[in-house]
Amino acid sequence: MKVLYCNPIFFEYRLPFYKELVRLFKGQFYVIYSINRYTICGKSKFCKQIKEELSNNAVPFSRDYIFDTYSMSFKMKDIEKGKRIPLTFGLLRTIRRIKPDVLITEGYFQWTPLVLLYGLIHRVPVYMGYERTLHTERNASRLKVWQRKLFNTCFAGFLVNGQETKKYLMSLGVPISKIHIGGMSADATFLRNGIASMTTKDKKLFRIQYQKYEKGLIFLFVGQIVRRKGVGLLLQAWEKHCKNHPEDKLLLVGSGNQLNEFRSIYSNESSIDLLGKVEYETVYKFYAIADVFILPTIEDNWSLVVPEAMACGLPIATSIYNGCCPELVHKDENGITFDPYKEETLINALDYFHHQNLKAMGQRSIELEKNFNTENCARRVYEALNKSLSKQKI
Repeated sequence: MKVLYCNPIFFEYRLPFYKELVRLFKGQFYVIYSINRYTICGKSKFCKQIKEELSNNAVPFSRDYIFDTYSMSFKMKDIEKGKRIPLTFGLLRTIRRIKPDVLITEGYFQWTPLVLLYGLIHRVPVYMGYERTLHTERNASRLKVWQRKLFNTCFAGFLVNGQETKKYLMSLGVPISKIHIGGMSADATFLRNGIASMTTKDKKLFRIQYQKYEKGLIFLFVGQIVRRKGVGLLLQAWEKHCKNHPEDKLLLVGSGNQLNEFRSIYSNESSIDLLGKVEYETVYKFYAIADVFILPTIEDNWSLVVPEAMACGLPIATSIYNGCCPELVHKDENGITFDPYKEETLINALDYFHHQNLKAMGQRSIELEKNFNTENCARRVYEALNKSLSKQKI
C-alpha cells in the first residue's frame, strides 16, 4: 500500500512522525510539500532538512503560490491578519506520478479540493488530517459549514488529534466509525537531552538569575506573545496572585505583536520577565528550572508546547480552550485547567500548585505524554488506515 500525505507546509516536530510512518509502511509512505511556502515564511533552508531526513519519500512541489489578502500581495506581512488564498498549478500531475493507493490531506481548504478531485477521478480513498475544535470553529460561517458537510461525504475517514476534534466532526454529521484518533506528537528529545546535560549546580546557578526566593515557584510560558495566547489575561491575574505569593516568578519566552506593549506596562514588575525570543538551543534551560508550565490560550487546536513541557517533567496549567487538555491534563494528577475569561479560576489555578506534590505531578506528566509520543501517534495512524481500508474492501 502506497500512501501519499499532501501537506503544503509543516515544521520540525513533524519530521520524526513522518519518518516513523515511512518505517511502518516499509518505505511506501510519501510526503508532498510546497517549496514556495517555506520561502514565504523565511524557512527555505528547512526544505534541505526535509530531503535529508526523508530522502526520496519527500516530494517537493514548486508551483504553489499564496495570495495574502492583508498585504494584497504574494508576500505575507502578518500571519495573524488576512486570509491566504492558494494558487496551485500541476498538483494533480505530481500526485499521478507517485500513483498512491491512499491519499491524506490537511483541512478543508488549501490543497484539499484538488486532492479530493484526484481521489474521485482515480477512485483512490482520501483521508483528512484535521485538528480544529468546536471552540475554534464556533464562528464558522454557514457557507463554510455547508462546504465542509459536502466534502465530508467524499472522505474515507478522518485522522484527528483528540476528543475535541472528534466532537466537532460529529457535530457536522460525520459517523463516529470514520473518525480515528492518532494524536499530535511533539519531539522533545532535544529539550530532554539538554536538561539531562545540566548538573544540579548548573540548574541552581541558572535559576537564581531569575528567582531569588527559595520558597517561590517559577511559572513558565513558552509561545507567541499575541492576543490568541491569552498572555494579557494571565498578566492581569498574575498581579493579584502575587499579593498572596510575592515570591513567585513568571517567565515568558517568545515574541509577538504584544511583546513591547506588555514590556512597557509591566516594566516595573519584578515578578515578571518578558524574555522575548530565546534561541532554541538554550530554551531547555528554562524548562529545567521551571516548577510549572502555564498556557492561558483562548484558542488552540492542540498546543504542542504542552506535551513538550510534559516530556520535560513539568506539571501543567492550561485553559479549557486548549484542544489537548482532555487527553493531556488530568486534574490532581499532573495539573489543572481554568477559564482565562474568569479571572478567579486563573488565580485559583496559580495558587493550586502551592498545595501539590510538584515532583509527583511532573512524573505523571511524563507518563501521560508517552501515549502521545512520535512512535505511538504514528502507530495509531498506521493501524487506523489499515483497519479502515480492510473494512472498505469487505
